[in-house]
Amino acid sequence: MTRCPYAFLLSATLLLIFFPVVVPPDNASAEYEGKSYLIERPQLALDLTYNFESEDREGPYIATKNTSHALKERVDLQTTGWGYHPAFLTYTVGLSPEWEQLIEKPEPGSRRASDSFLLGYSLDLTFFPYKPVTLNLFDRRQRSVLTSSLAARSETETDTYGATLMLKKRVLPTTLAYVHTTLHQTGFFDSKESRDEIRLQMRHEEKSNDTNLNATYTAVDRTSPGTTINTENFFGGVQNSYRITPDRRMLLNSGLNYRWSESDLFRSSGISLSESLNWKHTRNFSTNYQLTHTSDSSGDTRVDTTSASAGFSHLLYENLTTSASGRGSHSSRGENIYGGNLNFGYQRRIPWGTLYANTGHDYTVTTRSIGEEFLPVIDEAHILRTGDVTLLNNRNVELSSIVVTSADRSIVYLLDTDYRIEILGTSVRISRASFGAIAEGQTVLVNYTYLSNPAFDDATYTQTYGVGLYLWSAWRIDYRYSRLKQEFLSGIPPDVLNEDTTQTIDTELAWRWTTTRLTLEDTESSTGVSLSRWRASENFFFRPGDEVSFGLSGYYGETTFKETNTDEKFFGFGSQLQWGWSRWSKISIESSYAKVDGTSNRTVDKAAVARLEWYYGIWSGEFSYRFLNEEDRIGDQSRNRHSAYAAIKRTLY
Repeated sequence: MTRCPYAFLLSATLLLIFFPVVVPPDNASAEYEGKSYLIERPQLALDLTYNFESEDREGPYIATKNTSHALKERVDLQTTGWGYHPAFLTYTVGLSPEWEQLIEKPEPGSRRASDSFLLGYSLDLTFFPYKPVTLNLFDRRQRSVLTSSLAARSETETDTYGATLMLKKRVLPTTLAYVHTTLHQTGFFDSKESRDEIRLQMRHEEKSNDTNLNATYTAVDRTSPGTTINTENFFGGVQNSYRITPDRRMLLNSGLNYRWSESDLFRSSGISLSESLNWKHTRNFSTNYQLTHTSDSSGDTRVDTTSASAGFSHLLYENLTTSASGRGSHSSRGENIYGGNLNFGYQRRIPWGTLYANTGHDYTVTTRSIGEEFLPVIDEAHILRTGDVTLLNNRNVELSSIVVTSADRSIVYLLDTDYRIEILGTSVRISRASFGAIAEGQTVLVNYTYLSNPAFDDATYTQTYGVGLYLWSAWRIDYRYSRLKQEFLSGIPPDVLNEDTTQTIDTELAWRWTTTRLTLEDTESSTGVSLSRWRASENFFFRPGDEVSFGLSGYYGETTFKETNTDEKFFGFGSQLQWGWSRWSKISIESSYAKVDGTSNRTVDKAAVARLEWYYGIWSGEFSYRFLNEEDRIGDQSRNRHSAYAAIKRTLY
C-alpha cells in the first residue's frame, strides 16, 4: 500500500492547524465517557524526516557504492481509557501510520524507487488490574532508529506480541509471560531475528527466609549476512535465603540452577547446587562456609565437580584486614585440588591523603589421574576491547572447537565476521572484528576444547603485593606485583612448568578539568604469552559557561610480544563541543580517530558528526551530518559513509 507524500503533508498540515483548536473549553470534559466506557482525549504527534546516505565498500570480493534518499512521514495517535468498569479493563491504544519514499542508486545496479507504508500500532489491554489475578495482553509494531554519536544510523522494524499473567497472592506472587518478537535491522549491521521467550517468576517471603524461582526459555532464529543460526536456551533457578538468627548474623543462602543451550554449532547443559553460610560473630570478625556441586555437559562429555571452602575475615584497629580460607574440590575427570590463602589489607589516613597496601599468599596442590586428552570448557567469559590482549584461559586449544556466543547465549557469533583468533605460541588470542556484531567492550562467552597435559601432580604458590597512595583527592599511584610458580610433585612431568611474573604501575591525576593516566605492565610467562604494555591517556573537559562545553581526549599505547619481538601500537583521539547558542537551540560537534597496528589487528576508524537541535514548546527539530570511515587492513576491507539527516517533530500531547 502506498500513498503520495504530498497528500500526507496536506493532511498533516490540516491536523496541525485544527488539532490544537479542538480542545474542550474550561467547563467541558477532555474525555468521552459513558456508563460502561471511558476514552481519554487522544494525543497527537507528528514526525517528518529526510535522510541521505552514501556508502562505499571495498574488499577482496566486493566493490560497491550505494546512495539513498529516504523521506518519511509519521503520525502518532494515542489514547487511554477503560471498558465496562475500571476494575475490569484498562487499555492504551496507539496508531502510528508511517509512509516512506525511498530512492536507491546502487553501483553496480540500476536506480530503484519505492513507496512503502507501515501501519505501526500499539495495544495494551489489562484485565482485572486491581484483582489478585491480572492479565495483560500487548501487541506492537514499530519502526525505530538508533543513532549513536559517532556511528552510522541503524533502523529496526519490530513486531512484538505476548501476554503476562500476574497472580498477586501474598503467599506466592507469580508472573508468567510469553513474548514473540520479530525484527529486521538495517544500517551499520544487517540482521533478521525471530525470538520466542517464556518467563516465569515466583517469590515466597516469610519472617525468616525468602525464596525466589526464575525460569526462562528462549528460541532464536537469527540471520546475519549469508548465515542463519537457530539457538534454544533454557535457564531455571531457585534461590533461598534463610535467616538463622533474627539479627541476620547468621545467613544461609541456597541455590539450585539448571541451564541448557543448543544451536546448529554446539550443545551444552549444566546443573549446580550451592550452600553458603555467612556468620558474623562480632563487629570485626566473621566466617563463611560454602559447599558447591556442578555437573556440566558439552557434546558427549560430562564433568562433575564438588567443592568446599571455609574462611574468615578480621578487622584490626579499623586499619588492618586479615582474611584466610581453605578449599578443596574433586572432579570426575580425575582432578583433585586442595589449597588455602592468607591475605592482608592495610589502609591509613595520612596528612595529604590515604596510604594503602596489601599482600596475599595462595598455595594450591593439584593431583590428576587423567591422561592426555581433549577437555571441554563451557561459558568462559571475556570482555573484548580494542587494543587489549585477550587470551583464552587454557593452552593447546582445538581451534575448530571454538564457539563464541553473547552473554545470554542467544546469539552465536561468526569467525572472521564478528571475531578473530590468533595463535600466540601455545595460547589463543581472541579479538572483535571491526565490521561484526560484537560491540566495543562487550562480554562474550567462549566454548572450546583443549589438550590437557599428561597426568601429573603439582603445587602452585602465588604471591601478590600492592602499595598505593591517594594524595590531595586528586593523584592516585598504584604498584602491583604478582608471581606464580609451579612445582612438579609426581607423575609424568610436563615439558615446561608454569612460572609467571607480572608487574603493573598505574597512576592517575584528576585536577580541575583534566585527567591524565599512565599504565605500565610487564608480564613474563614460561607457558603463556610474555609481553610488555604501556598506555597513556589525557582527557580535557572545559565548561567556560552554562551553555558551552568543550572536551578533548587522546590515548597512545604499545604492546610488545617478547617471544616474537613484534609490536602492536594503538592510539586515538576525540573532541566534543556543545554550545547552547540560545534558549531554544543547541549545536554539537564530535569527532574521533582510532588506529590499531599489529599482526592480527590492523584497523583505522574515523568518525565525525555535526548536529543542530532546536526546541519550541512541543515542537523540536534536528539537522545533522555524519561521516564514518572504517578500514580493516587484515581483511583488506574498507567502508566510507556520509549521511545527512533532517527532522521536524511534534511531541505526543
